[in-house]
Amino acid sequence: MNAKAPSPKKKYAFKIVPLAAEHLDPVLDIEKRVFTEPWRREDFQRLIDNQEAVCLAALDAGRVVGYSCCWVVIETAELGNIAVEPEFQGRGVARALLEATIKACRRKMAVMLFLEVRCSNLRAIELYERYGFARIGLRRGYYTHPVEDALIMKLSL
Repeated sequence: MNAKAPSPKKKYAFKIVPLAAEHLDPVLDIEKRVFTEPWRREDFQRLIDNQEAVCLAALDAGRVVGYSCCWVVIETAELGNIAVEPEFQGRGVARALLEATIKACRRKMAVMLFLEVRCSNLRAIELYERYGFARIGLRRGYYTHPVEDALIMKLSL
């Protein structure tokens, strides 16, 4: 049985929209600040152009404060990236992006959603577990800069 997603404590003050090319400059800025191995513009553009991808941006007064990218292959989805502007972390942006991503994956008829997360990223792991993701495996040395294992998590949709 799936765990029910927690109710947000307060309504989000930002808007979730499809990620578009016009969002890529601020997305790349966030990507460089948040990840040690940032994706390139071409990576994001390829996903934006992919009909089976779910790419979202969180906007606060028109400013990109977070984003997520996911893709669906047949009935399986993979959350490739979710990030929030450091000054907006802890305000529910990641939660809103995750909720919108899960809903979009269900609309695309995905039955499972997978992700990898650094084992040290306890805040993200806690968020994923609150939404019903289960720990299903480990990828040794998956990340570099620094080298770290990835926890593999799965959510049945």
